[in-house]
Amino acid sequence: MPLPMLSKESDKLSLFKYLEGVFNDLEQQKIALDQSAIVAFTDTKGDITYVNDKFCEISQYAREELVGQNHRIINSGYHGKDFFTNLWRTIAQGKVWSGEIRNRAKDGSHYWVYTTIVPYLGANGKPYQYVSIRFDITKQKNQELELKQRTKQLEDFCFIVSHNLRAPLSNLLLLTSMIKESDSLEDQRTLIDKLAKPVHILNETFNELVESLQIRQDVDIKKEKLRFDECFQKTMESLNVDVIYPDITIEGNFDKAPEIHYPKKYLMSIMHNLLSNAIRYRSPKRNLKVELESYLKNGEVHMKVKDNGIGIDMAANEKKLFGLRKTFHDNHDAKGFGLFITKTQIETMGGSIYAESELEKGSTFFVQFHKNESYERN
Repeated sequence: MPLPMLSKESDKLSLFKYLEGVFNDLEQQKIALDQSAIVAFTDTKGDITYVNDKFCEISQYAREELVGQNHRIINSGYHGKDFFTNLWRTIAQGKVWSGEIRNRAKDGSHYWVYTTIVPYLGANGKPYQYVSIRFDITKQKNQELELKQRTKQLEDFCFIVSHNLRAPLSNLLLLTSMIKESDSLEDQRTLIDKLAKPVHILNETFNELVESLQIRQDVDIKKEKLRFDECFQKTMESLNVDVIYPDITIEGNFDKAPEIHYPKKYLMSIMHNLLSNAIRYRSPKRNLKVELESYLKNGEVHMKVKDNGIGIDMAANEKKLFGLRKTFHDNHDAKGFGLFITKTQIETMGGSIYAESELEKGSTFFVQFHKNESYERN
């Protein structure tokens, strides 16, 4: 609002009306901004001096928990040191900085914001405070990530169909051709017996493809209270460990976190895949020992599966360990869907999985079932 031309008789009244109009405009702008944006003021040290209600809402911190704190209180650890060095260098020079930041709420969940930080400059041209205006873009970022994952899955499935199914199909075609051309009944029976292996491989691959495709449709899958020891026992029974592998030792310790709220078919599948992988890739030099343990970390349920098998060269295979396009053992059968399915199930429910391994010493898989859900002990 432009400053009015004041006459001597109306100085006070005009000035009052002018200031009233300015304050009303500012109030309306503040209301509009607070309805849509996450606003914070900080001093030159980065300490928070003001936050609006929307900042408190998305961060889950009360205003008194934020004011006086550094923005590190919402640092998710996602961005590297160089990211924030560049940010502070830009605004310290009196320039505006804009970009996407992933922050961490009080309950441990993450959210994305598009942020613009504007320096307030003093008479000397140097900043004396900063205002940051953020907009929640979590939904867009999640959709972006989902699109990338689906695109990658489509590429992987095309690879599997063209690679994993080609060999058994070729074998089937060859064997059926040989059966057709053979005049010996005995040779025909021998060739028919050989059909079983490629048929089994095809059936197993198709089943795994179907299971993989169904996972993303289970986003709203029902959770229930489960006991780890009961699921472990059923998994052991399904693997027939006592009967088929009498020289194998598999131990479960669930005292630290005996229960979890989780989809039963996912927990059973996760246990089955991790244990069957340990059995499949056991070392010929020693009897296999597998230790499965559930525990609490930062109030969340975790599980680890440790074995003394042949191990994995992590330097060469870490990035493709949980993918479909993997062959990280000198074993032509080491190309299944087990770890891919396990990772997809865990991530669908909001968790994560990673592995540590060393050749000829064994592997340990670490599962974090939930990122945002705390464990409740009854």
